[in-house]
Amino acid sequence: MRRPNLFLPVVAAIGLLATQAEAQSTARPLPAFRLSAPITSVAANFSNQGAAPHNRTTGGFIEASAATATVGTEVLTPMPKDVLLNDDSATGEFSSLRMFAEARSDASFSDITGGIDTQRAGLDATLGRTFNGNRAIALHLSNESSFYKLDSGSALVPGSDKPFNDLFRTSAGMQVAIEADQHFTWLAGLEATISGDDLVSPLESLAYGGLGGVRYSINDDVAFSFGLAGESRLADDVWVIPFFGMDWDVTDDTTFRIQGSELRLQHNLAWGLRAHCGARYDVRQYLLNGSSSVPDGVFRDEEIRLTAGLDWFFAEDAMLGIEVGKVMWNEFTVLDQDGGLVGTTEADPAPYIGFNLTFGL
Repeated sequence: MRRPNLFLPVVAAIGLLATQAEAQSTARPLPAFRLSAPITSVAANFSNQGAAPHNRTTGGFIEASAATATVGTEVLTPMPKDVLLNDDSATGEFSSLRMFAEARSDASFSDITGGIDTQRAGLDATLGRTFNGNRAIALHLSNESSFYKLDSGSALVPGSDKPFNDLFRTSAGMQVAIEADQHFTWLAGLEATISGDDLVSPLESLAYGGLGGVRYSINDDVAFSFGLAGESRLADDVWVIPFFGMDWDVTDDTTFRIQGSELRLQHNLAWGLRAHCGARYDVRQYLLNGSSSVPDGVFRDEEIRLTAGLDWFFAEDAMLGIEVGKVMWNEFTVLDQDGGLVGTTEADPAPYIGFNLTFGL
């Protein structure tokens, strides 16, 4: 049966988020659980066992976004990163390494003096294995460095132009997917993160998260995921919320996905190119050292962004990507060691650009 052409309505839905993001103030979006996309991506293949991989390359290195690929080729693909995975069908093993960098233009604070610009860089590594075609386990390690530069006279922390040094975040996670039958797949994941400046204790900056749920495949084109997710927060209460995901093959070359606090629309082009657009919410939290202007305090960075990008599969085991977009809403919060509010502000919308390079290992 011919699939309905809903490409333009989906694009319109993404554009509508821009208006909502502009109005974001007191309402909090859901936190971003980076576990969620990998484990639902594992499950995406179970209902299509034996199907021919839908890839734009040859050999064992398959495009990670392929919804019809055999199990293992789409694991550990945190949406919007959408990495490639070097898949060995003989052993069921898969792996990848992704490097990335991003720069954002200076954004003025909306309700206090000053402004901020941000640069980030880091890498993600993935290693996993499938068993008997209906079970998969994967490990994911990521490291990210964030460089915040506050304008002279910024009032985020009264009396301090530079309340913290460069900040770092390292995460390690494990994801599992087990197929129950042709429709249902059980999902689970755990992740531990240490984050802060270079002088804090790793144990004191430790945060953790987890997710458990189920994926239901209606047919080969549409599937939904439901579950419960939780995440600890530095100097604040644990966050526990319902989780929702959706995978929809709109056409043979177009897919639309929702994974927790992210949505993404992508379309395969000619010459090994793929275009994508979407929106996502993310939150970062960092522990500050005892000698900072807020001793043992916490800096939190929350954002909603609209994205567009182009990926080029220039070799059998390599992909180069560029992403541009706009951070539509961004809030910065500083808490003291007891969770008391020291300062908070929102930044004006600001454009950004990012690059990433991915290899199969």
